[in-house]
Amino acid sequence: GVRSIRLVTAAYHMPRSLFELKRAAPGLAVIPHPVFPPGFPEGSWMRAGGLTLLVSEYHKLLRAWARSIVTLGEA
Repeated sequence: GVRSIRLVTAAYHMPRSLFELKRAAPGLAVIPHPVFPPGFPEGSWMRAGGLTLLVSEYHKLLRAWARSIVTLGEA
């Protein structure tokens, strides 16, 4: 009977987390609640390691997207 959930995760994980969760539970309303872990407050992505982290997360999102296309073809 659950119709909605609040997704709490680090801001840099949010796009992939939303994508994966909406794909796994298409009828579920997901309310995103991004948080900014210590060391990565909002707006500090250009510090050492920040850009690397964002690029890494972007590639994970692309892999998740590609995986969803492949599994659609298998259904």
